[in-house]
Amino acid sequence: MAQVQSTATHLVVTLTGARRAFGRWRPLSFPWTQVTGVRVDPEAARRFPGARWGVASNIPGVINLGSFRRNGSRDFWDVADPTRAVVVELRDAKYDRLLLEVDDPQATAAAIRPRLARER
Repeated sequence: MAQVQSTATHLVVTLTGARRAFGRWRPLSFPWTQVTGVRVDPEAARRFPGARWGVASNIPGVINLGSFRRNGSRDFWDVADPTRAVVVELRDAKYDRLLLEVDDPQATAAAIRPRLARER
């Protein structure tokens, strides 16, 4: 599962538990100018993530964790339960999208949206 934090200048994503050990132990950090959108989207999290890119695990129906490429898009996934997924859209960053399983998808998206309005 991912913890999403908002700082004054960045969106910071930290993996927790075993996912941190197997997926990414350092936090992902993106300046707010690179964050272009956020939505709660269980359907996007149910789709096949694409080809693994770097360190990644794809166990269908269990977990998608790591970096994937699909149709020219570079995505970071941390999803075991698609019903708790948010999708964060990025530009000019290492990834085009982050698909993240969080405790409360609605609250996470609601916390990010005000920052997007300020950066525009």
